[in-house]
Amino acid sequence: MEESVFKDGLLYFLLLTALGLGWWLGRRRVSGYAQRGGTPNKDYFIGLNFLLNDEPDDAIDIFIESLEINSSTLDTHMALGTLLRRRGKVDRSIAVYQDLLGRSGFTRDEVNEIKINLVQSYISAGLLDRAEHLLEELRQEKGGIKVKALVHSAHVYQLEKDWVNGVAALTDLLRVCPPGKGQEYQHLASHFYCELAEIELDNGHMSQAREYLQQAWNQDRGNVRVSILRGHLEQRCGNYGEAIKQYLQVKKQDSVFMADVFFPLLECYRKAGKTKGLHKFIESSLESEDHASVLLGLAEHLEQEEGSQVAINFLLRRLERKPSLRLLHQALVLKADLPEDHPENLALFQRVLNSYINSKAQYCCENCGFELKSLHWHCPSCSRWGSVKHVMGVLGE
Repeated sequence: MEESVFKDGLLYFLLLTALGLGWWLGRRRVSGYAQRGGTPNKDYFIGLNFLLNDEPDDAIDIFIESLEINSSTLDTHMALGTLLRRRGKVDRSIAVYQDLLGRSGFTRDEVNEIKINLVQSYISAGLLDRAEHLLEELRQEKGGIKVKALVHSAHVYQLEKDWVNGVAALTDLLRVCPPGKGQEYQHLASHFYCELAEIELDNGHMSQAREYLQQAWNQDRGNVRVSILRGHLEQRCGNYGEAIKQYLQVKKQDSVFMADVFFPLLECYRKAGKTKGLHKFIESSLESEDHASVLLGLAEHLEQEEGSQVAINFLLRRLERKPSLRLLHQALVLKADLPEDHPENLALFQRVLNSYINSKAQYCCENCGFELKSLHWHCPSCSRWGSVKHVMGVLGE
């Protein structure tokens, strides 16, 4: 909502700027006949009236029609086209830029800027083929416009799921982009290569998938997705030792994703016959792991290997350290199969539930989604009155 408020403020600011600029240019034109009783163009006052009456779309139309089209007013026309696009008036935005391109008198750089703005409107309208055709022209330019064209090209190819051309665009982009942006584009290229690798994996083309994953690794060695996919690939190929190595790499890169490789890792340990390695991994995880999904996996493993009571005791110890409804639910599921009950466990369950419920919002603004723990008649986020209501559902009313 804050972004929306900012955009609305920007809208009015730019409209007023357009009005002032147009009036100033008009003033220059009429200054020569003001002494003969001439008056400024009435369209400016009509546009101002629309603006003051909260009709910005009509105001934009008036300003576009009233402002001359030349290098002095080009920035204003392009800003108005951008505002139309942001307000969802994509067809009108396209018309503004196409009209600008149909005019003469602009420099090559100015024409390129018009084209790049037109590309953005084409993308917003879903006219990706038109955007792609225009971007092919702009990619032949040099300097900043080439960089912009390559960035938008990568975006278009991503929307089209054309990962091969997307990688090619990013490769070109990495040659010409500012040094500070290289890491961002390498990360994106790494994911594009992963998309290609997944396609090859689905088709059973392991060699090609392995090559794409190597390319992805070369682009970004911190991309955890590469290690996960490499683990899947090697596991499918029966290379369990290499699969274990890749899965363990995940923990070093981002331990949150261990939840996605926990059971495949256990399977690889078993199929590779690495009993000692499996026990070492389990013991290490029992001591250090803190993510609910992995803890649930450990509980399942303990249940299978040592019985339900061991798994319950493990979950209870973890609940003492970190309240979690997911762990609580699994503990209750396991306890349902056991005849005995312990009052201290029930007290623990109550504390976990109270902790979780008290951490959640009880009220929510229907207008902007801002969450609150107590009732406010005036939303602190969007400033709307009477829009804060009780949260409904399992944690609400």
